[in-house]
Amino acid sequence: MGSGYGGSVAALRLCEKNVPVTLLEMGLNWEKSGLKFSSMINPGESAAWLKTKTIAPFFNLFPLEKFTGALDRLDFAPIKIWVGRGVGGGSLVNGGMAVTPKKEYFREIFPTLDTEKFYSHYFPLANKELKSNVASEEFLEDCDFYKFNRVGEEEAKKAGFKTVRVPNVYDFKYMEKEYKMEVPRSALAGEMIYGNNHGKNSLDKTYLKKASATGKLEILELHQVNHLKQNPDKTYSLDISVLNTKGEEIQHKIINTKKLILSAGTMGSLELLLKSEAVNQFPIDKNVGK
Repeated sequence: MGSGYGGSVAALRLCEKNVPVTLLEMGLNWEKSGLKFSSMINPGESAAWLKTKTIAPFFNLFPLEKFTGALDRLDFAPIKIWVGRGVGGGSLVNGGMAVTPKKEYFREIFPTLDTEKFYSHYFPLANKELKSNVASEEFLEDCDFYKFNRVGEEEAKKAGFKTVRVPNVYDFKYMEKEYKMEVPRSALAGEMIYGNNHGKNSLDKTYLKKASATGKLEILELHQVNHLKQNPDKTYSLDISVLNTKGEEIQHKIINTKKLILSAGTMGSLELLLKSEAVNQFPIDKNVGK
């Protein structure tokens, strides 16, 4: 359940082991739909999940028609949380930064995990699968779009700060071609948090593409899971609303499964667990939601 980072990685590794996977995603399969992601300067269908105005941070408000867009925002009293909707989850709408945390920080925050294995195996594997890369120094020096970057770096060095290059899953070789007008522009056309039509190695173009190639993956888009139930035989029943692009329920389903991987994002998974406990006495740890 969920096609973001957790769900996509799990789907690929299961498919590689010849285990059939049904992946439920409440958002749209944008690649399959044939629709285009919109730019930040001209918001369209992908700009917001069932909202009548844009929700991008630090941006002017634009009116919208309600549509199952790629970007959503959860509003709570003390905090607002932006999330991705669609096949690829948060990878569709994030900035693509692929930063490996400092080892000492990781060890401190996750003392029960095998730190050495993460740094020798898991982080390198994730970077390889996501095709993370850095821009060449020549491109950063020559590209007009990076003038702000150059000025900022010069001022930082004057002030005694060190600077680093942040790896990204956006293909900088593609960006170089964009700059030369050799390929359609995406990042350099203002596409980012409403989705990228080109250049970005989001999960739909990496993990999920590899999983689909095994023939073992079924993706069910616009499937919103309402709540979960654990049956006496330890199987699970999922109450599901199938949506249209206006967010209306067009079909109601119950899906039964022996195994369930819940990867609906931090907020989505938490909400489902708490709601399912309230509705169906779904068994959860007493600390969940505290």
